[in-house]
Amino acid sequence: MNKKRSALGLALLLGVTVGLSACNYPTETTDGSVLTYTDAQGNRVSYTAEQLLDDYLDDGSSLSTEFDRVYEVLVRNYYNDPSQASVLRTLEDRARADVITDKQTATSNASSNGTTFEQEWQTILNSHDCENADELYQYHLYQEEQSRFLDDFYATFGTGDSSINGTEVMRDGELTIDGETRAAFPESEEWGRGDAGYLKEQMPYHIRHILISLTSATSGNYTQDTITETGENGGGEATNLATLILRLAGVNERLQTLTNRPTFSQLAAQFSGDTGSAANGGELATDSSTGLMTKVMDSDLVNEFKLGIYAYESLYNQREKGTTYGSENVYRITPGLTEDAASTSDVDDTQTLSSGETVNEYFTNKGIGTIPFGAALALLENSDVDTDQNGNRVNDNNAIFYPRNIIFNKYFNRHNVCVITPNAIEMNTLSQIATTIGSNDIVTAGQQATNTVSDTYYVTGENYEGAHSDFFASLPGFQVDTTDILPGINGSQNDNVLTNSEGQVVLVVRAGTDSYQGVHFIVINRSALSQYGLSATTISDPSSPKDGQTEYVENAAATDGTATLSQYYTTYTTSSSSYPTDSEGNDLSTFVTYQGTQTSTQNTRSSNLVSEIRGYNDNLTSFQFQSLVDGTSSSDGAKIEFADAGVEKDLQTYVRTSRQSTTDDNFETWKTNWLTYAELLQAQDEARSQGSSTMTGTLISEHCAVQYGQIDKDETWTNNGACYYDAQ
Repeated sequence: MNKKRSALGLALLLGVTVGLSACNYPTETTDGSVLTYTDAQGNRVSYTAEQLLDDYLDDGSSLSTEFDRVYEVLVRNYYNDPSQASVLRTLEDRARADVITDKQTATSNASSNGTTFEQEWQTILNSHDCENADELYQYHLYQEEQSRFLDDFYATFGTGDSSINGTEVMRDGELTIDGETRAAFPESEEWGRGDAGYLKEQMPYHIRHILISLTSATSGNYTQDTITETGENGGGEATNLATLILRLAGVNERLQTLTNRPTFSQLAAQFSGDTGSAANGGELATDSSTGLMTKVMDSDLVNEFKLGIYAYESLYNQREKGTTYGSENVYRITPGLTEDAASTSDVDDTQTLSSGETVNEYFTNKGIGTIPFGAALALLENSDVDTDQNGNRVNDNNAIFYPRNIIFNKYFNRHNVCVITPNAIEMNTLSQIATTIGSNDIVTAGQQATNTVSDTYYVTGENYEGAHSDFFASLPGFQVDTTDILPGINGSQNDNVLTNSEGQVVLVVRAGTDSYQGVHFIVINRSALSQYGLSATTISDPSSPKDGQTEYVENAAATDGTATLSQYYTTYTTSSSSYPTDSEGNDLSTFVTYQGTQTSTQNTRSSNLVSEIRGYNDNLTSFQFQSLVDGTSSSDGAKIEFADAGVEKDLQTYVRTSRQSTTDDNFETWKTNWLTYAELLQAQDEARSQGSSTMTGTLISEHCAVQYGQIDKDETWTNNGACYYDAQ
């Protein structure tokens, strides 16, 4: 009995949970039962260890673990019940169709591979650990039964109440039964850690981005990377990077305001090197292709992208951080916290960097990076410059001295999250555009931004922020009031930062892997810290410099057509009477309808969202089983009662251990990612701060870009000067 008890304890965790929750197979209580289940109709089913495990002990089938075998016994017994006869016939038809599909695949593969049908058929059988077609049919039948079984459970969260959407219960982490709201995944001393639900545990962000691909750039090169010039028909990396910023600001190459300012979606389609998202308006394509970024699930996102957004939201975005909902949950994405943090003050002081700072202190002190808008203008005007005015390719034609690469490395080759300010840089003093449009303000601001560190123009302490330009600040992209989001940008000037045509702050970060290099431009469609979303208002105060500008404030409730966070991630489509509406009965704008109201589009997005919610919790089965034992998903109490206290104790011990292990693993990954990101930024800071007369391995002064095209260069280009390169 001890052997079977141990096996049963583990099997229940992964198998009995769902099986019993839907079982409707009444029998008389038998002696030796280890647990009894009561279904929604009051029918009682008693199970002995032998009933659950005999098939496992005697069966020669190919399933790999005892958990799977026990689960199969329960599922198949359920569908063998007469009440499920019509469903079983449908599933059997699907299983036969699956076998036919496998045979067609074998025929096709034989033709393609120059093999025989028998060889390819055997390959398919082997892939499922089956010996013949009958076993393959049983394999497919079980897969169909299992899928249907889970869907039935998710439909009502095991309550049997058709008014309860089990998936949305998992989303919110709570359910209401007979007017009483209770935790869907409660913590307990017996079962271990609880779960707050998908929205809080995963902190989903609805993101869009535009990737400017940099095919000639390399990983780990923080100071002397290179990008391509303008191609014959345009489209070079320097041109794309600069032009995108100008378009986001609502101007053309001559800095003239566009009559029809392009949307972020239109710009993504035109410029983004991420073809998967470009065709979808820049909407992020993640592991499950839902357009969402989540805390644990989306491992394919690089640290600069994912953690850069989290740092911005949790540390620097004062508007989101200060909301009621946000202030309660901001710690969930804050860098450098303890495993069981309940607030942003729960900092892990055991994890320190070489500077002696904790990870939390490092990112807090780092602040938000800024990129002057004038850098885009300089990059555009110098995208194809590779000779001086005498036509000479100076410095032995070393490309790192081309103006475009100097500007790129100084202002854009930065792996910390940045925003774009209406500032001019030193290079703008040479701007032909400024001369053409007659804006002396650009030149004046450029002169104010001139590097004055020393006559040698080493990069240590060089001006990276530029100087405020009234002309740049007047451009459409700087007309949204962002001073409540990022106060103090440009010091006392407290300028707005660049926003897209929808008023969303544009975040910029350099990132890459072995498969790509580029610069991401990111906007947040919906923040996990914003419970009610934002609405636009026009500032009306003639005495204020912000008069006539737009500001975005959080709504107090969804009374104006704005969905709450829970409503935004509804799994219903507009064809359902359960789709969320405002106080006047109008449909709210949600994630499901973001790409349009077409039925097929809504269905796809809803399906993807459902899959993500259902898949987020690695310990979901244990919570389902706990609810059956504790009665948390039922108005009439527990559904499972243990006759054998030892089995219950074994199961609870395993569940506690499993949940804690999952939490520990996720936290270690989270902790390591933040540390890795902080160390990358430290390496970047070190490389960018070094000054050297030969510039080897360090950033090159912007002064070299200014002087590059001059006929009479100053002493910085002489032997051992800051702009001199000795090929020997």
